[in-house]
Amino acid sequence: MATVEDISSTKKRLKIEIPADIIEKEYSDSLNKIRQRARIPGFRPGKTPINIIEKRFGSEIKSEMLEKLVPTYYAQAVKDADLSPVTMPKIEEGLDFRRNEPLSFSLTVEVRPKIDNLDYIGVKVQDIEVSVDDKEIEDTVKGLQNDRAMFEAVDREIRNDDLLVIDYVKLDPSGEKELSTAKDQIMNLGNSLTPRGILDAVLGRKKGDTVEVALPEMEGKELKEDSEKGNKLRITVKEVKEKKLPELDDEFAKDFGHETFEKLKEKIREGILAAKQENAKKHQKAKIVDALVNAHSFDVPESLIEAELEHLIANEKTTDRTMQPGEASAPGGKDEELAGMLRPKAMKNVKGSIILDEIAEKENIAVSEAEVKDRISLIAKQLQATPDAIVNLFMTRDGSLENLRHKIREEKVLDVLLAKAEITKGV
Repeated sequence: MATVEDISSTKKRLKIEIPADIIEKEYSDSLNKIRQRARIPGFRPGKTPINIIEKRFGSEIKSEMLEKLVPTYYAQAVKDADLSPVTMPKIEEGLDFRRNEPLSFSLTVEVRPKIDNLDYIGVKVQDIEVSVDDKEIEDTVKGLQNDRAMFEAVDREIRNDDLLVIDYVKLDPSGEKELSTAKDQIMNLGNSLTPRGILDAVLGRKKGDTVEVALPEMEGKELKEDSEKGNKLRITVKEVKEKKLPELDDEFAKDFGHETFEKLKEKIREGILAAKQENAKKHQKAKIVDALVNAHSFDVPESLIEAELEHLIANEKTTDRTMQPGEASAPGGKDEELAGMLRPKAMKNVKGSIILDEIAEKENIAVSEAEVKDRISLIAKQLQATPDAIVNLFMTRDGSLENLRHKIREEKVLDVLLAKAEITKGV
């Protein structure tokens, strides 16, 4: 027997009573099972007096019974009350177990709120027209061409896109003490990673030349570009190689699995168009969720907001390269600022997720094991890992595959929402 008390729309108190006859039967059955297998000195198995078994094993039996019965009756109470818990329940008082008496206890749990009059059919969303222009195809082809470039040794002055083979010696600021050396190092001047000072020093030089560059000092995380007090770098140019781009012809296309250069360009056009169409759909789906969040008012479990807020703050810290060590955890510092700034976004994200869960149930949208396996295989292919490694990654990070399953279900819900949306043309 169970009753539900509304603490709020997102928090409930369940009062559960397990009948005395159930308690007694479970307890007696457990005593008899232990009696049959217990080895008590002076008694044959199965012949030990029941009071001795109870005295020795009673506490253990009670603990095992509570671990079995409480979750079972809680799950049934939640099902009967049509509740969707979002947190683990908390027992309000200690469990007072007594033989031949009912076991009564109360617990509280946060639940997903019910959304009144959820309307998600025909949400208006703007049509997004996409196209591919010739420059996008040309830029992609140039990227492929650059990836297939070869470097050939030349005897001339060094230019911007050359590749150099160098030896270098790192010296102290006086230029007299060697700190480290390296031979046959590759320096690609065309990848935008070569420091400006070194690039200026080697441009116009030739094979066999040696240049010496003053390395800038560091001030915190910033370079003191005009400093001449830093260490020095002595570079000897051993070889100069010029980039040679392949011809853009049918032979070039065959390297990518296409018979002609025109077919390669057409495939590139299709790929760019598909990516733009997918991005357009993502944008439309986000707009639909925004519209649904704005159109429906309901309370949100605080625990879900706090969990999402913690996730957003962690992401913000990861991407904030200017944050100094220790700054984020300083009392009254960055964490509080981030929490205040990100709380509206956390609220919006949680509301959107609750709405999508509600729609998934209304539309009977589920995720099969085959779909989970297919997604794991896709992720494994993208990360060049084995499916088992991806499963281990999720299990280590999340403890299960439920977060992945939930993400797949949300994607399926979004597909349904877009299919049921009213697409409006722009003016």
